Amino acid sequence: MKQAIAGAVARWSALLLALVCAVPLAALPPPAWGAEPDAIVIGQAPAQVQQLILRAMQHLAPGGEAHRRYHMTLPFGAPLFPPDTDLALSPTPALARWLQLPIDARRHDVLIVPDADYYWDAGGAPFSCQFIVHLQAQDAGRTRLTVLQVQPTERHGKKLDLLGRTGPGFYLDIRPAAPAPRASADLLALLAAALAHPLPASPASPASPASPASPASPASH
Repeated sequence: MKQAIAGAVARWSALLLALVCAVPLAALPPPAWGAEPDAIVIGQAPAQVQQLILRAMQHLAPGGEAHRRYHMTLPFGAPLFPPDTDLALSPTPALARWLQLPIDARRHDVLIVPDADYYWDAGGAPFSCQFIVHLQAQDAGRTRLTVLQVQPTERHGKKLDLLGRTGPGFYLDIRPAAPAPRASADLLALLAAALAHPLPASPASPASPASPASPASPASH
């Protein structure tokens, strides 16, 4: 029995490693983690930057790794954007500070959600989280863009649970984790590249600034 379990775990690990290696983030430049900034400044106002982000995420190549990692994008105030009470259940220090900001300071922010049960390599155990892209107005019509992580978790193989939801058996061992700097750096690099070469607005759906009263539609792909 032990040999069978060990063999199954080994096969699962090999398959996971093969998938991670087979689908790199081709859209991202080679990372230099020690030199990655924690913020970028864009020469446009927050309302315009929000629309550019929604448009860029909507055009990620279907089926790619980035498509799964950044599966759905929601503007602040959209019906599916989680309320503060939900976000406050397990906040990181950065998220706790974000929750203290007035609504007006967050109204152009964006939530990016991965595909269901999708984990990726962020420098340790398979990792997953949601992201809030905070857009802070600067002088001269510019925007400071920072990335916060929401509910970071890691997957540590499987564990035996005698009281599992479908009875005794082996279940995924999902644990709360600290924010992964590499995960934020990946997203920041992708956004920097996308905003440096923004896509034109579609004639069928011209961009217009979103607000809590009339949020833009979520960008899911």
